[in-house]
Amino acid sequence: MDTMPGLMIRIAILFELALITTTIAKAQDIPGYNMSNYAGVSGIDIQPASIADMRYKLDITVVGAGIDFNNNYISVYSKYILDKSIFQTYQGNFNAHFLSENTSLQNVEVGLNTYVQLPSIALSITRDISVAFTCRLRSLLNIDNLSPQLAHLMYTGLSTNDPSNLRYFNTSLKDNTFSFNQMSWWEYGIDYAQVISSRGHHFFKMGVRGKLEAGLEAAFLKAQTLNYNWKNNDTLSLYNSTFLQGHTENLVKDLNGNFNAGKSLGDVSAISVAMDIGFVYEWRPDYYDWGYRLRGKYRNDKRDLNKYKIRLGASLLDIGFMSFQKGDNAYNFNANKTNWDVNALRFGPNKLYSLDTIIANNLGRADTRSYFHMYFPTTFSLQADYNIYNDLYVNVTTYTVPQFMNVTSQVHGLSYYTVTPRWDYKWFGFFLPVGVNGYGQTTFGMTLRLGPLIVGTGNGLNLLFTNNIYGLNAYAALKIPILFEGSSKSKKDVCPTNGF
Repeated sequence: MDTMPGLMIRIAILFELALITTTIAKAQDIPGYNMSNYAGVSGIDIQPASIADMRYKLDITVVGAGIDFNNNYISVYSKYILDKSIFQTYQGNFNAHFLSENTSLQNVEVGLNTYVQLPSIALSITRDISVAFTCRLRSLLNIDNLSPQLAHLMYTGLSTNDPSNLRYFNTSLKDNTFSFNQMSWWEYGIDYAQVISSRGHHFFKMGVRGKLEAGLEAAFLKAQTLNYNWKNNDTLSLYNSTFLQGHTENLVKDLNGNFNAGKSLGDVSAISVAMDIGFVYEWRPDYYDWGYRLRGKYRNDKRDLNKYKIRLGASLLDIGFMSFQKGDNAYNFNANKTNWDVNALRFGPNKLYSLDTIIANNLGRADTRSYFHMYFPTTFSLQADYNIYNDLYVNVTTYTVPQFMNVTSQVHGLSYYTVTPRWDYKWFGFFLPVGVNGYGQTTFGMTLRLGPLIVGTGNGLNLLFTNNIYGLNAYAALKIPILFEGSSKSKKDVCPTNGF
């Protein structure tokens, strides 16, 4: 039988849960490429209106995947990644040599966002109307507002050789805002996008995506009040502490090595509905240059060419929540226990089950509710795109993630604000997103679009430009793009339309 320090146990289990969800989903968003004129079905994830009047007759994503891990607390020295020494056997203190701890924080934050894009299509019905069908497996994990004192105790494993830990022992500490939220779910979407106005230089379109959401698993822990004192590294006192928590029962089996992504969802979550909505305006100063008469009719359907100088967009994404059935012992609890010998606690291989039992037997249950809500990662985005010359563009995109203070449990992405110069040609694209994320960290990325293949990173070039690496973003997609061809014109039947 093994032992673990008590205050850290649940958090450690939740990190273990993160590893499980990463195995089923290897981030939702693709900085830079998602604003391409050739993003097709991939652009829907940030702007549902993007496929109206798109360049494709049909765009199919065969498969795609992405992972986005970020934190503001522990970084890796980039030089040790570049020389690959971090991947080799090291004799000595690994953390002290390869890692750096940010000790200037007020709150520690961690985020993991993963997805798998399964076959999804966008189809042009008419010039003004397009539809799309999307399917994704998504997973998000967040640790928010963790105090630097508790983070340091966790990071060092309560080591008695650490000077900071010795200062924290026999000291009253608190952490009243800490929360952990994690959810994995299937998402099936139907997007409808339409041009709503096209008058001269001004062009408007909108899009709405309705989504059916089916939960795989979820867990949350929120400390409403947490007052604690470590007498030493194995004796803990909790004073008037209150926790809100919940997890699905299948996690008890998953953490025992019995994960099955194809299991029935009936006893895990109710099928939920979510929605994305977006609007786009384009300024087309050379609108009349694109028009012509063909066989006596006015046409302006050059779908293979760009017609805007400036494009502006706004979207609101992932509006909604999902209800989950709580596990048998996953209830809110109170803690008021002094001089608790946590080393005496015994855990079998199924630590989550053991911990639920220990809480039920030693701490006070605070509710009997059998379900909990998990809110989706609601996001507000603004986009601005400027056509510099021919196939050269620059894009500015904001991705703002609100966190609702009165919501008990909600997963969320990471805010970012990027500027992306790009070369955006029919069968080739090159993107260089540069920005700042919600942790205040500067990010440098690069994406390549080579025909049907897209590969990239939103912050991978930080390895070359920064000393400390706090996260990694990478994604790839394989597509089947069927583009509109150039407009065919009869030389005898084409008339200029300037002033038409």
